[in-house]
Amino acid sequence: MLKVTDTVAEIGVRENRTETKPGKIPLSELAWAKPVLPDQKVGPSPKKVADVLTVGDLILVESVTATPDGKTKYPAETYGLRQLPDVSGGMVVMDPHTGRVLALVGGLSYDQSQFNRATQAKRQPGSSFKPFVYMAALENGYTPASVVLDAPFVMDDGSGKKWRPENYTEKFYGPSSLRLGIEQSRNLMTIRLASAIGMEKVVDVAGRFGITEALPPLLSMSLGAGESTPLKMATAYAMIANGGKKLVPTVIDRVQDRYGQTVFKHDPRVCENCLVDTYTGGLPPYPTDNRPQVIDAATAFQMTAMLEGVVQRGTGAAVGAALKRPLAGKTGTSNDSSIIGSSAIRPIW
Repeated sequence: MLKVTDTVAEIGVRENRTETKPGKIPLSELAWAKPVLPDQKVGPSPKKVADVLTVGDLILVESVTATPDGKTKYPAETYGLRQLPDVSGGMVVMDPHTGRVLALVGGLSYDQSQFNRATQAKRQPGSSFKPFVYMAALENGYTPASVVLDAPFVMDDGSGKKWRPENYTEKFYGPSSLRLGIEQSRNLMTIRLASAIGMEKVVDVAGRFGITEALPPLLSMSLGAGESTPLKMATAYAMIANGGKKLVPTVIDRVQDRYGQTVFKHDPRVCENCLVDTYTGGLPPYPTDNRPQVIDAATAFQMTAMLEGVVQRGTGAAVGAALKRPLAGKTGTSNDSSIIGSSAIRPIW
């Protein structure tokens, strides 16, 4: 850092051991560098460069060509302030109809860490597990309008101690519909629902969706206390989105040998009318969907409608308001809402 004014920082950029070239960092490229406050909060954006940088600082930068909103072009030799994050995360983007993985991120840098957080990281899904409890209830006679009591719940944990789960708001709301319960991610309603239908049924649904293996039939598992990976959770949510059809995620569509013969094809659907030599008009052939049904299509539809409410009125409303498009999804947190679990938000086609 060579010089600091209110609106720009002048720097020397070293790209190798012998050459240093001049550069500038505008205040707009420091807007993200907000002070860290207690309770996972952040302060306001800096009002001047000196709030973030001082002369003599050794920093990481990246060449930028336009403002963060893309509306204004920067002059040459403009840079943005960067830093290596203390944590890495994982992300999976999937076509819910075919299982094709469109994007998969396992971490910030493979050089920094070879651990793939999208496929290898087993974490508590937290509240993003709740839709599978609700689907088990829908399979057993409940409807989105069914009412469940949201009130204190206490039980013996088997060791002489009492288990007293709470809602994340630390409040109780009385009798509420299942639709409202999933929208507001009510823990106590979910536990009562799992207790009423039996955890064995919840375990069965979780197994059919491939979320986790050998899930213990304990009530705490209904709040997502088990383990799963982002890839498994994305696949499970994709099966809700496609009407309950079994999906196998893939990053490879087809493998052919040197003669062009197909030796592997991911898509198991059969399309006999696709193998014609000439097209004689009419509607295009449609493959027969012979994939197993992991849950009734009506149940998947009802669950999708309930998850629409999550991003319209519930805990995911901020995402729905920001994206302004038809969405359904579920927020997922665990450990006092301080660690983000496997959240899933998908478009409705």
